[in-house]
Amino acid sequence: MGNKKRAKAQAERLNYKTLFRLYRVFAPHYKDNVKLLALAYLSLLFSVLISLASPWPLKLIIDYVILNADLPKRAAFLQNWFGGDRVQMLGFLVLAFFGIHLLQSMISYLNSVGLLMASERIMAAIRNQVFTHLQRLSLSFHGEAQSGDLVYRLTSDVRDIMTLMIRVPEGVVFRLSVIVAYLGTMFAVNWRLAVIAASMIPLIMYFNRRFGKGVQKATRKKRQKESAVSTVISENVMAMALVQAYGREEQQQARFENENQQSLASGISAMQLSKVFKRVNDMLVAVGTFGVVYYGGVLVLEQRLSPGTLVLFVAYLKSLYGPLDKFVEMLLEVAGAQVAGERILEVVESDQIVKEAPHAVAAPVFKGRVEFQNVDFAYRGRELALANLSFTVAPGEIVALVGHSGAGKSTLVRLLLRFYDPQRGKVLIDGHDLHEFKLKSLRAQLTILLQEAQLFNQTVGENIAFGKEGATEEEIVRAARLAQAHDFIMKMPEGYDTMIYEGGENLSGGQKQRLNIARAMIRNTPIVILDEPATALDAATEAKIHQALAELTRGKTTFIIAHKFATIARADKILVMKEGRLVGWGKHEDLLVTCDEYRELYELQFGAHSVYAEGAAV
Repeated sequence: MGNKKRAKAQAERLNYKTLFRLYRVFAPHYKDNVKLLALAYLSLLFSVLISLASPWPLKLIIDYVILNADLPKRAAFLQNWFGGDRVQMLGFLVLAFFGIHLLQSMISYLNSVGLLMASERIMAAIRNQVFTHLQRLSLSFHGEAQSGDLVYRLTSDVRDIMTLMIRVPEGVVFRLSVIVAYLGTMFAVNWRLAVIAASMIPLIMYFNRRFGKGVQKATRKKRQKESAVSTVISENVMAMALVQAYGREEQQQARFENENQQSLASGISAMQLSKVFKRVNDMLVAVGTFGVVYYGGVLVLEQRLSPGTLVLFVAYLKSLYGPLDKFVEMLLEVAGAQVAGERILEVVESDQIVKEAPHAVAAPVFKGRVEFQNVDFAYRGRELALANLSFTVAPGEIVALVGHSGAGKSTLVRLLLRFYDPQRGKVLIDGHDLHEFKLKSLRAQLTILLQEAQLFNQTVGENIAFGKEGATEEEIVRAARLAQAHDFIMKMPEGYDTMIYEGGENLSGGQKQRLNIARAMIRNTPIVILDEPATALDAATEAKIHQALAELTRGKTTFIIAHKFATIARADKILVMKEGRLVGWGKHEDLLVTCDEYRELYELQFGAHSVYAEGAAV
């Protein structure tokens, strides 16, 4: 039992830590908006002070206009102004009441505008910071994360943490100001009624703290279920062609309905709990109001308190309990925002980053010599993907990486690009460890051409120019010509200015791949990585593409993740991998004789008789 209490207390402390962590991480954005925030908080304090004067005209109207009591000394000037004309005094007090409310509204407007502008600016800055950090995170993080969930965090969660970043500080300042200002004034007017009013505040605050945790827990579950729904939607939209081709619409519909139903149930549960929480709090406020009205009524009947003063107290009581009542709503918002804040911090505070060494320098122009020295690498929580891998590639050599799926070919390439770092051993270019170079300068001299063309919802020209910052129109056209893409581009409605639909839906597979190749062409780097780039093309286009690829790789160190032996056989060297280990290294003809793994792969593609026929020819 004691352990449960300690765990609960630790969870509550963690909530406060989350707030402080958010303010610490995003503190620079506050500094950038300090003037707007200062305007908002100053206008807030002025609004509280002015609100203190708001019910006084009503008190004067009831006591000194309607009941014709003698004016107090501090209001004697009204007698001098209006004499005994109570109608004129009534008109003046009504105008004063209206003027106070008008001034309060104007100041509240300044407060709202200042907070809104600061909130929007801070939210935009946070979104930029989170997006920037996402791009720095290694592929190990993105491999474990769900794209739909990341989108939800970057949009909905960032918007919700404004409750913590802006509304919570503003709410705390406002409520403390109201409690201090109103209770101070109420004690000055009648300390007995003030004691009754103040006695309910600790009880209301205790109730909020004691039972608000259940609301927060329910809201956290609701947010998690909403994120799960978002992930299902994102996955299904991205794989719609596959879903329809495999006739899995009903299965995916059932999956979505299941997640949606769970989200609905958690949402209803959170809503019901919050409404019960709110109604009980309303009852506590009603008890405090009843006590003040009853005892104040007794004092009025005993002529120990004026009716106007009782009205003044009731007005103050509404303004005093109102913020406490709103505090409950703020607590409910904080519950959701707390979860959003934790989810954002999971991203921003993630250390799954390939870090640059403090002494890293800009990489020089590479000659293209690549070495792996006793490299071991494993993805998080998995067995070794590469084990004691060592080889050397001379500048300008073309190396084919061969092996079954899972052999480690793609992992090798990722280490070369420093998407990951090995746990043991070194990867070197021109004799220098990759850690010696700044990441951007390193990757600027490597080009990777993926088998799956990744195109953006931009123009054709912008997609090609993505390969080189500041690419000119001439460079874009030349790259397209080399990639055999210029002719079909010119037939498109707006040529190079034609927009590509999301996922390249307005292009054929071959066209997408040729744009992909054009983007690689424009980089013109000394090291090139090809992941079987001609698989989506027809035979005639593939022949043209191979000619373009020959131009792309001429005189450059090239790694080809290859499956077609027509491509493999043209390599200067072939690196055969099995379960992360190097099991063969040499030329095609030699490996057919010396490497069982290579010969097995060849037989799978051409049949055993082809091996013997080729061996006889050699």
